[in-house]
Amino acid sequence: MTAASIAKTVFNYNGNIPVIYSFTKASTADWVVFGDYPGVIDCRGTLYTGADEATLTYGTAAIDNSSTAYTATTTAIVIKSGVITRVPPYYIMTTSGEIMMVMSETAAGVAASTLTVKRGCLGTTASLTGLANNNTVYIMNIIVFGAATSGVITGHFLPMPEQADASLFGTTGA
Repeated sequence: MTAASIAKTVFNYNGNIPVIYSFTKASTADWVVFGDYPGVIDCRGTLYTGADEATLTYGTAAIDNSSTAYTATTTAIVIKSGVITRVPPYYIMTTSGEIMMVMSETAAGVAASTLTVKRGCLGTTASLTGLANNNTVYIMNIIVFGAATSGVITGHFLPMPEQADASLFGTTGA
């Protein structure tokens, strides 16, 4: 067995104030679009009964590059399916951890679209990993509430910076 080396991660948390929210969830897998924010992290939710809404995930979209091989500098990313209530600008994250800001879409409100993106945002590194055909990207301002509950949900989250060049995530050390 080989142990992995973990580098120290720097996270500039100063001045980040939690946002409180409330909405009525109708069924399992309802989602909320936090359209005033390009992305949210550390999202938590509680049902009105006090039960934890423990199955929170980001909305997703599937990459379509069957006709075009993407590189680390590609800024037009095609998706073939995804949550259709996307509201640019917003962040997406690949499975490799790269965060991109979606500046615009060719077909807003449609599952398939071409996204115009800014690569390597918030201190992450632009990479082609995670952009292969059928890979999933995570839409960071849409939260899916997956628990089998319904009713009023209250919670909080931390908003991500609107400035894509902010060095939110970075690594130091050997």
